[in-house]
Amino acid sequence: MNSLWPSRGSGSGSGSGDASPAPSAATDTGADEMILDSPSVSTPNTAPGQGGPPRPLLQRNMPSQPPPAVPNAPGSASSSQYPPQSPGGQTQPPDSLSLAQLRRIVAEFPRTEPIAYDYVYTDMGPPEEEIDEWFVYNFWQWVRLNAANRAFHSVWGKMFGQDFGWVDLGRDAHGKFVDAALAGIRSRDRTARSEAIGTLVYLVLGRWTESVRNAAVPSLKNPKTKSAATKVQMAAIKEGVKLLSDCGGIPLVWEALRGAFEPFWSDDAPQNLQVLTEELIHLMTIMYMAIQGTLDDPEGMSSIEAELLALNPSLVHFMLHATAKLRWDEAYSLPQTQIFLLFWKSILLVFGGTKVIEATKKATSETLEDDSDKEEITASPLDYHVFRQEITSKYPAYIPPRPVIPLEAEQTSVLPQLHHHPVRNNGANGILPGPPGQSGGASILHQPVHIATPAPSPPPSPSVGGKGGKKQNYQTNQNFPFMYPPLDATSNSAGGKGGAGLQDLLVGRKWEGSDVPASILEAGELFSKRVRMTRALRQIWNERERFLKFERGWDGPDDDIVDELDLSSLTLEEREELGLDRSGAGKGKKRADDEADYGPRGVDARTKQRLDAVEAFYSEALPHLQSLVIVLLKQIMAIATQLINAPAPGQQQGIIGQNGGRVNGGPGLMNNAMNGLAKAEVTSPSDSDVDEARSREVAAKAVTGILITLLKWFKLSHILKFEYMTQLLLDSNYLPLVLKLFALHDVQQVVETKLDRIEHSFFYFCGSRAGAIPNPGLPNAAITEFEEDEEESEDDAAPPPIKRIRSPEGEVAAAAQQATSPQTNQRPEVDELGYPVNPLPKEPITDFSRRNFFSLINYLRVMQKICKHKAHRNLLMVQYKSSGILRKSLKVPQQELRLYTLKLFKNQVPYCGRKWRQTNMRVITAVYLHCRPELRDEWLAGSDVDAEVEEALPLEQALRSLTHWFNMRRYPEKMAKDVRDAMREEQDFFVRELDKLEVNWSEMDGDDASVRLDWEHEGGPWG
Repeated sequence: MNSLWPSRGSGSGSGSGDASPAPSAATDTGADEMILDSPSVSTPNTAPGQGGPPRPLLQRNMPSQPPPAVPNAPGSASSSQYPPQSPGGQTQPPDSLSLAQLRRIVAEFPRTEPIAYDYVYTDMGPPEEEIDEWFVYNFWQWVRLNAANRAFHSVWGKMFGQDFGWVDLGRDAHGKFVDAALAGIRSRDRTARSEAIGTLVYLVLGRWTESVRNAAVPSLKNPKTKSAATKVQMAAIKEGVKLLSDCGGIPLVWEALRGAFEPFWSDDAPQNLQVLTEELIHLMTIMYMAIQGTLDDPEGMSSIEAELLALNPSLVHFMLHATAKLRWDEAYSLPQTQIFLLFWKSILLVFGGTKVIEATKKATSETLEDDSDKEEITASPLDYHVFRQEITSKYPAYIPPRPVIPLEAEQTSVLPQLHHHPVRNNGANGILPGPPGQSGGASILHQPVHIATPAPSPPPSPSVGGKGGKKQNYQTNQNFPFMYPPLDATSNSAGGKGGAGLQDLLVGRKWEGSDVPASILEAGELFSKRVRMTRALRQIWNERERFLKFERGWDGPDDDIVDELDLSSLTLEEREELGLDRSGAGKGKKRADDEADYGPRGVDARTKQRLDAVEAFYSEALPHLQSLVIVLLKQIMAIATQLINAPAPGQQQGIIGQNGGRVNGGPGLMNNAMNGLAKAEVTSPSDSDVDEARSREVAAKAVTGILITLLKWFKLSHILKFEYMTQLLLDSNYLPLVLKLFALHDVQQVVETKLDRIEHSFFYFCGSRAGAIPNPGLPNAAITEFEEDEEESEDDAAPPPIKRIRSPEGEVAAAAQQATSPQTNQRPEVDELGYPVNPLPKEPITDFSRRNFFSLINYLRVMQKICKHKAHRNLLMVQYKSSGILRKSLKVPQQELRLYTLKLFKNQVPYCGRKWRQTNMRVITAVYLHCRPELRDEWLAGSDVDAEVEEALPLEQALRSLTHWFNMRRYPEKMAKDVRDAMREEQDFFVRELDKLEVNWSEMDGDDASVRLDWEHEGGPWG
């Protein structure tokens, strides 16, 4: 790469005659840049052998000494080779780059951001980690698993004896064993039923005593090891689920699970609560393992997927009711975390995850081309409509291409206009702004018009004191149209030119085409070609048209009045001619709009099944969505409350992350001193704190996963379903709740806080019970080993136990040196633009909490979906002062976390003041660099922010009205009866119009003289 500044002489010059500039050096630059900056221009330095003084160095922003005078030889270059001197006799230093140098700098600029964390956002983590998250770090958890192990071997011994193991018998014997266990589930004897359920739990969990005994356990000393799971046990889990499915056990377990919930939903307090809870958890575990195994390997377990999808009632329907009913579970008797996880995985199974959503988007898109993957910037039909109105108001002679949707001229939104709310008129919507108190649709004939003259108006008269007023700059109003007729080819022969006609002949100016500028024509063509009609916009436009027809009495919600008519006297042909036939064909035509939207081209059978499932789920969930949202947000509120009531950092024991500030598992300042499984029978306070905090993290992961997945599928099914869900979240204070959570969180610390303990995990328990892990407890070189005390002292002031095994001096010295190193605890941090503040690690960090990353990103994604293109909600974000809270998320070097934070900033920028923009220019630059723009993107300098603020609340109300009408029209049986009655009363358009006249028709006795008198008194129709 060429140097930015001229270098010192190399000693290869042989005189001033070689200093002539090359002609090619000035290809892309001016003459001054050729002399100052072009590296191909040789310097006038003389060779050392000639005794000439060397050229002085040039320093940036510092004046340099003038070069020594060199006598001009014949044929040598003139003194114009040197930079021009200033009047003071000093040369100006070069302060610009040539175009070639600038292009090279841009080409070598890093295109990708540095990777600090080895994290990729996905719907789920590895299957072994997902299974580990199902189990809690609780003593009673391991008691239940040991009881299931004993139940399995007890039933096996009764059927086949103790001489034969599982691997010694074939598939037929395994099937008989499972059939016997399934028969025990139907038993009314609680002991037999509990033993049968425990047998199936041990089967679907991989029979750890037999499968893990001789398996190769991952190295637990490796800090990158995330789980103690073995491949043999994971294969045994799939085998157990398949065997259960082959024996027809999944429908039986599903029926038993639904029955296990009933005692908790009854009005009376359940008896034997602990036994019922254990039975419920075991049945949920069986279903969770079947769903998780299917999600992990959908092709290999396709038959099980079909069986799970065929359950009646559906998985998502029942789990929706089970989750919504937690709203009234004040005693917290149900395992809420497990219910959230099972509901989330049911949604992923029945509907699909991110990959399925993207494939469904392409299948149901309005166009065959996928514009999201292209670099071409597109625009919406509404943006093009606003563009047409602005251009035609300034150039009335210009006829732009036709729009995609026929919006009214004064409309600035696709939503129907509310009554008693006039449209705001401004320079972008009309010719002249209307006077105060006058509606925006007033005619220009009733407005004062001043035709602009070519010469400026005279300045105002001086003031009384003789002091002249300040002169004003009179400029043409850009919002004022070109009022005169446009010039075209016929203008060449127009008469009345006088002396100007001779001048036209001399100049030779001839008009060709219209007088509309070519840039305007090009902009209109470009804009119209970039317009894309999205699925959501088409759906909301169709609902708007139906709503307007219904409001004006053109189309009623139903034809129930036909059923009340006596049509017995009419023949079938007469009923069909009058349109009164209510046969199956007519009903099918009527219900065509109420079916799921499959797109303009149709979809395959599996995609249609998914869309039908989303439609059925929304219909079932409509009365319970508010309860569902409240239950999910209660978990987020519990996390925020715990952060408020948390002790000081120095007193918070047990909630410190396992990595303790280490990078990639290195020893940190705080070490993990947890005991192994042998010591976990009596949990210490720190163990319970870790279990509680970890359960909250797992619940937050499931809650955010439920919200983001439902929002995506609702938007894909119908945009108004999505809008209804976001309205519920907004009304339930999702925005202030999440902002409060981010304000209390140190985002960087939350990411680094890792509460998973391998020695307390499910797979570690299996390995220790099977004997594959001989020494309980996770080996850690940073932990000083002590001999186990028979009794622990209850005295808090007791000194620590005396170390009886001396640690190697090298390990202690290395740990102490790394603990005191300043680079050990430095977090990877970037600024607003993404440049590293601290040195990033040489390789991506692997020791962090992937679960917390997932939850934090989902919090921001749900917030973005609530606020996107909603002025009223973005104003709420500005009112909550969210910019200072969200700014902390930009410091974490993670792509998705920074992207959705910048999108939230982009939503708020139009409504922030100038002072905020001046102090946050780096954030605005980051938005330009990372957020995908639109063709008409005026987020930084909005055209009319005051109009948007004024219309924010009316548009929010219009959207809610349209959403409510959509739910009433398509799902009337799910709405309250009084709401349906009120809608039926307001159905008749003409009745409402007559009510506005306030005429009492009952008092009129047929004589219309009084009506005629009133009509004549008011002037009649002609005044």
